[in-house]
Amino acid sequence: MSSILALIAFLACLVGICWIASRKPKLESLVGEDRNPVKIDLADNPTKVLSEWEAVLLSALEHIYGGSPSTTDQQMTHVFATPPALVTAAITDLVNAFRKVGTLHSQLSIMGDPGISMKELGNIVTRDPVLSARVLKTVNSPFFRTAIPVKSIHTGVNILGLTHLKNLIAFGTVPYGLFKNPGQQAMFKSIWQHMNSTAITASFMARASRDMDSGALYTAGLMHDIGKLVLILLIRNPDETEAYPQCLGREFERLAVTHLQAAQIMARSGIIPDQLHALVLDHHLPALLPVTQLECSAEHAKNLCILFLANQVAKLVSPDGTLLDDVRRLDQFDPSYREIISKAEARQILLSPGLVRDVLSNVHVVQAMLN
Repeated sequence: MSSILALIAFLACLVGICWIASRKPKLESLVGEDRNPVKIDLADNPTKVLSEWEAVLLSALEHIYGGSPSTTDQQMTHVFATPPALVTAAITDLVNAFRKVGTLHSQLSIMGDPGISMKELGNIVTRDPVLSARVLKTVNSPFFRTAIPVKSIHTGVNILGLTHLKNLIAFGTVPYGLFKNPGQQAMFKSIWQHMNSTAITASFMARASRDMDSGALYTAGLMHDIGKLVLILLIRNPDETEAYPQCLGREFERLAVTHLQAAQIMARSGIIPDQLHALVLDHHLPALLPVTQLECSAEHAKNLCILFLANQVAKLVSPDGTLLDDVRRLDQFDPSYREIISKAEARQILLSPGLVRDVLSNVHVVQAMLN
């Protein structure tokens, strides 16, 4: 009986994949005509790096905070509609491979202790052979340019630092081996970098606000696009030059489903922790609904604002470390959210040199880990 059920699930997944594959247009090119990239090298003069970042960020904030009142339009149906049965079956079958993602919040919470030392972190890593190997592979890659090979786990942990160590731990929870096609791998790398950059930014903003849970926002930032990683596997043989659809509308047009709906299926399966359900599933709502329609606490509304802003800022950095100054790719706040976190407050936090360094160096960590 179990073998019959497994066969039915496999066939449903196969049919769903074939149906999605038949839905064109093609995905967007990784290098589109609307992009005006600015290359930032971390080895550059820090003043120059910050100046380039500031110019792009200020333009981005003008766009994000310049939105008109949201209206109920077709895009809202993409958020709340039930996907076709074949697609739902295919996603449900794939979701089982992401079970370990459900342990991520508890794993990272150990590192949320402000009193934990790098030595203690090194001790934690040494007890995990797979993570230890990942740490050494990453720090010994050409992207880190170490003078001599690093053989000590504790040295590797110190080179990486806490933020990027979390990246490696999180990577261990996703079934990267399923992404066999080079095009799927390229999409994974791009989305994984974005997820980590969002997590870094959201956590930084929460700490700057002082009254927010930076650990929860870090994990929510990591998980906010987890549905996309599932949907990549439904795209048959994408070309390496193609990018994952950039917005909910294009995603729905191409796949007949959005990453939010995939995340809903993951949440029902227990993969997204209960305390993060609302943040992960609602992270697009500040662009789609007035805050008065959310029917949520002031704390949740502020968390959503932070996650929304972090998500938009992370879109400014491409997979190769290029800073993209075409702000049209970014979503805009409904005006009702502007008072929760003002543009001036967002500007002050997001222009921190420490944040700039961590977001841009995240590119190198992902390249080092996946190349």
